[in-house]
Amino acid sequence: MIICEDCGQETADTPYCVRCGHRRGRAPVAAARRGFSANPTEAALSLRIISTIFPQLPRDEMRAFRWALLLGTAIVVVLGAVGAFPVALVAAAVLVPLVMVVYLYDVDIYEDEPLRIYVFTFVSGAILGALTGLVLRAAVHQNVLSGGYDATSIAVLGVAVPLVSGALMLIGPIVLLRYPRFNDMLDGATFGATAAAAFVGAQIIAQSIDLLRDGLFPTADRALWVARLLAQGVALPLIAGGAVGAACGALWLHYRAPSRDRSRLGRLGHPAVALASGGLLLVLAALSRLLLAEIPALIAQVILAAIALIWLRLVLHGGLIEESLEIPIGPDIICPNCGKATPFHTFCGECGVALRALPKARLRPAAAPDTSAPATPATGGGPEA
Repeated sequence: MIICEDCGQETADTPYCVRCGHRRGRAPVAAARRGFSANPTEAALSLRIISTIFPQLPRDEMRAFRWALLLGTAIVVVLGAVGAFPVALVAAAVLVPLVMVVYLYDVDIYEDEPLRIYVFTFVSGAILGALTGLVLRAAVHQNVLSGGYDATSIAVLGVAVPLVSGALMLIGPIVLLRYPRFNDMLDGATFGATAAAAFVGAQIIAQSIDLLRDGLFPTADRALWVARLLAQGVALPLIAGGAVGAACGALWLHYRAPSRDRSRLGRLGHPAVALASGGLLLVLAALSRLLLAEIPALIAQVILAAIALIWLRLVLHGGLIEESLEIPIGPDIICPNCGKATPFHTFCGECGVALRALPKARLRPAAAPDTSAPATPATGGGPEA
């Protein structure tokens, strides 16, 4: 055992500290400048979509999800380019939620109760989103995809609706907050991002039923529709997922983390500030859709998505290093990321990845010596007993 030069705690004699993930031999750095806890090859303060919204994946599997998201985006663009707008709209609405479902199934994040937790997160978010979309479709007589709104419509659709929608996205995660078994910021951030992505996808489809009745190839400007599809199918789910996921991470930090860790995110770690910041991002996204033309609106939403993802990434990074430094170091396990034996704690001592950011079902003990065969005598001797 040695003393880590960064956290000052006892750790195993491995390339990385198993308590804080610091690379031995490097000078201590600020938390935001460290390697991202879920993927030490990336900086904590950087814009990376896959490792931010899908942090509980070994690095090899991140490539598959990156290609899935790129392929889905390409399909949406092609469908919009050929004029199949209704099909493209449905594809855009289900793109991020579908990839999220595959991710949750792949990493088995909810351990032994997957069905119940899926209902509370993804399904509840989708149901609330669909209901919200149907209400808006019935209540709003103007086409939400065109301009020309008066001040009252802007106040309702650009401020009140996104704030109410954000509150509805929080219902499923807040129900799970009362369960002590889900006690990490990573749990809260994942619940929030999942519910938000499902909510946005279902709302878009429900609110666009009239468009689905106009035939497979309605007449419209294809370039503007492609921009609109990318905004609604990619940028908006990332904004909502990042904002709500980060806000839920702050809730978990405040109500579930040890008291000494609650200042880790500064003011953004306070629930009131986090919820207000998440609401602001949702309001700005809605106002950009109402007040700007399609292409400028897409640019604005891409910027907002980048801000939301960086915020979520910092929450995840803080959540992954909140592991109590007082927890004893456990026996060796096999790291699912690098395949090497490492003492069981918070980080892999060999590759630095956060073990808590990996699927729990894939953590297995290191192979013990085979004691099933009889031991060979050290010296030759007489007959067998």
